[in-house]
Amino acid sequence: MTKNIAERWNLPMRTMHWVHMITTLILIVTGFRIYLGWGFPATYTEARALHMVAVCGFLAANVILLPYGMILEALEDFKHLGIKQGIKHFTKANMFGIEDVRRLKAILLNFFGRQKEYPALTIYDEKKGFYVNRAHPITKILIVLEAIAIALITLTGIVMYDADWGVMGLNIGATIIGVVTWIIPSGVDAMAFCRTLHLGTMYYFIFDLFIHVGILQLDTKAIQAWKAMFFTGKEDLSKSPRAKIIKK
Repeated sequence: MTKNIAERWNLPMRTMHWVHMITTLILIVTGFRIYLGWGFPATYTEARALHMVAVCGFLAANVILLPYGMILEALEDFKHLGIKQGIKHFTKANMFGIEDVRRLKAILLNFFGRQKEYPALTIYDEKKGFYVNRAHPITKILIVLEAIAIALITLTGIVMYDADWGVMGLNIGATIIGVVTWIIPSGVDAMAFCRTLHLGTMYYFIFDLFIHVGILQLDTKAIQAWKAMFFTGKEDLSKSPRAKIIKK
C-alpha cells in the first residue's frame, strides 16, 4: 500500500499538547489539595506553590504556544490558497460549521445503528497538501468552551491569589472584583462568587478531559493521531480507517 504521509501537528502545537496535558493534571490535583485539604501530594504551602508554577505553564501553552502554532498553520493556508481562501479554509477547518453538523448527525446515526458507515473525520487534500478537516465535531465545540473556561479560571484565579494584584500600576485584581460586583446580584460576596466559579470551572475541565480524551480519543484505531499529537507530528493516512484522501 502506498504511504500518504502528512503533517498533522507542527512543533508548537505538539509542545502545547504536552504542556497543556501535564499542567492541567497538576492544577486539578493541587487544586483539590488546596480546596479539600488532602494530605497529599504535598503540604498546603507546597501545593499552592506548585499550583502557581503550573499556572504559568498552563497559560504559556494556551496563550503563547497555541496561538503561535495556529498562526503557522494559517500562514501555510495562505501560502497554498491565498489570503481570502486561506482564511475561509482555516475557519472551516477549526470552527464548528454546517459540515460538522452533518458529520455529527452521521456519527449519532452510526452509534444507534441507523447508519452503517462512520463518517471520515480526517480529510486530506493530496493535491493542495493540507487537511480539509482533522477534528471531531465535538472537539471543535469543546475548544470554544475550553477557551471560555480558561478565561474564567484565570480571572478568578488572579483575585484568589491576590485581590490587589496588579501590573505596571494597574490594579487588575481590584478591577476584576469591581466587574464581578457589578454583574452579580447585590448582597452576594464577590470573592465567594469568584471562588465558587473557579471551583466550578475546575470541574468543567475534569468533564472536558473525560469527553475529549475518554470518549473521543481513546480509540485503538486512531493511535496514529496520538503519536502525531505528542511525538512525530505526522501520520500515514493510508493506514487510518477514519481518513479520506482527496486524490490529485
